[in-house]
Amino acid sequence: MAKGNSKSFKPEKLLEPFKPENLIQALKNPDEILLKSLRSLTSITGSITGINFNFYSKIKSEAKGKTELTFIGQKKLEEAKLQLFTYNDQSCSETEAISAYALVDKEESTYNYWLNLHGIHDVDLVERIGNGLGFERLTVQQVVDTTQRPKVDDYDDYIFFSIKSILRTDKQQLNIEQLSFVLGRNYLVSFQEEVGDHFGHIRHKMRDNLGQIRKRECDYLLFQLLDAILDNYFETIDFINQEVALLERETLTNPKQSTLLLIEKNKKDVDKIKKSLLPFKEALTNILKDRTHFIAKRNRKYFRDLKNSCTNAIEEANATYAALESLTNIYFSSLSQKMNETMKVLTTVATIFIPLTFIVGVYGMNFQHMPELTWRYGYFAIWGIMVAILFVMIVYFKRKKWL
Repeated sequence: MAKGNSKSFKPEKLLEPFKPENLIQALKNPDEILLKSLRSLTSITGSITGINFNFYSKIKSEAKGKTELTFIGQKKLEEAKLQLFTYNDQSCSETEAISAYALVDKEESTYNYWLNLHGIHDVDLVERIGNGLGFERLTVQQVVDTTQRPKVDDYDDYIFFSIKSILRTDKQQLNIEQLSFVLGRNYLVSFQEEVGDHFGHIRHKMRDNLGQIRKRECDYLLFQLLDAILDNYFETIDFINQEVALLERETLTNPKQSTLLLIEKNKKDVDKIKKSLLPFKEALTNILKDRTHFIAKRNRKYFRDLKNSCTNAIEEANATYAALESLTNIYFSSLSQKMNETMKVLTTVATIFIPLTFIVGVYGMNFQHMPELTWRYGYFAIWGIMVAILFVMIVYFKRKKWL
């Protein structure tokens, strides 16, 4: 799924419908003011429902009628970049000058190979890599299609694994990146949309021969890469949980329309995370269930642990979504409570002035034969009666705890 146009989230823009000149209209029709706020959020985040309507359906339809491969997604790099690690327990070398991609796969070699590509928009380069290593055309087609859901396919000479990487950006938006992996007998090819820091620590371990990466097969390297991507999910969920704590405090103390919109935005983000994690877990389950020969027996325990971590991430995402749902209910309850308090005060004030208005109305009729009108102290007496009624009603309401 390609990342849409990123915009900075500005809460003040969400409050435009609540300017003083719109308050009267808001009081007359509160539903309309909420709809305006939701439209404001939609203009910023793309969709209030969490559904991405940009599926590149037209491009996919045109690609089916063509014989050549077509990149489906958003170009994120100007130029594609390659990096090849050739390693074993004794040595490790890396290069970016690669021309013969078939050299990566040497079954008789004592070396393992990790070829990483940044920039899958370069369809010709992806196709050359696929031809050099003997990939099925369907595999290359899935690599350059960023709308694919996470999946795993087991072929005769390799397994294909695709996944979504989700990470929160500095602009408080989700950066969703499609990553694909092809695992052979002694090689691993990874395809990324853009240059990121997902695997920096893995490259460091490989260069300095730390841990077990250079001592084990390429499937262990695949586990390390998938585990690094899954860490991004946990990091993103933790960040959202911190926002939920702040929103909870604001919802309980001072619920505002902007609070509701931020809650809905986070619900949308959590929903995207869940939609990516569920097929990720399904793909790991298929790997363990099919017992593919590309996953060494001694390394299967790591993929089982990865599946358990994926389950934990899904449970955390579900808990976060449930908390956001609760905040939505609390928001409307708090809003209703505030409205009830306001209506109670207004009703009390109106009730107090009803008898006073009645007295003023009676003596404002200006009939000729009204005995009190000729009484010298009538004006002061009426004022005394009205003040007394006002005082008695206030005391009564306070005792009833209506004020």
